[in-house]
Amino acid sequence: FLVVQLSGWGPRVPRPVESGFSQIRDEQRRAVAADPHAALAVTVDLGDVVDIHPANKLDVGHRLARGAEALTYGGKASPSGPWPVEARFEGAVVRVRFTGADNGLVTYSAAQPIGFELCGTASGSCRFATATLAGSDVLVAVGTGAADRVRFCWGDSPICNLYDGTGLPATPFELPVR
Repeated sequence: FLVVQLSGWGPRVPRPVESGFSQIRDEQRRAVAADPHAALAVTVDLGDVVDIHPANKLDVGHRLARGAEALTYGGKASPSGPWPVEARFEGAVVRVRFTGADNGLVTYSAAQPIGFELCGTASGSCRFATATLAGSDVLVAVGTGAADRVRFCWGDSPICNLYDGTGLPATPFELPVR
């Protein structure tokens, strides 16, 4: 079973917001995580802020083919790209551990990953947070404020720059911090 995650669409925002599109993307991620016979084609980076049906179908097809190859033929490449598996406090940072980051994690157009948020339990409590790469993990600086949840690439049309070394983007997500 192959799932094409919702691509980015809609206005860009300068601060963390609640997003129905992001919630659906995260539910798509969770559904795929629960099924060993499923792969997710992450397409948040292929979206168009003014067109809900972006024109770049070729990259969508390549990502679906990679997932199908991994699931059907046991291909060595990750079927879905960088995948968050846990978020844990480690002193003044939250360590987000990823699997599926073939050739490691990389960032484009910035020295550090952008699009990470830390949130309390209440709606509207999220704030952007500084993050750094640490091998196949991302360290998110806690700073001040609650950090019960960590989100990445949240919003209708977010700008995200975290990929693996083969060019697949990390999936948008929200995880509890333990």
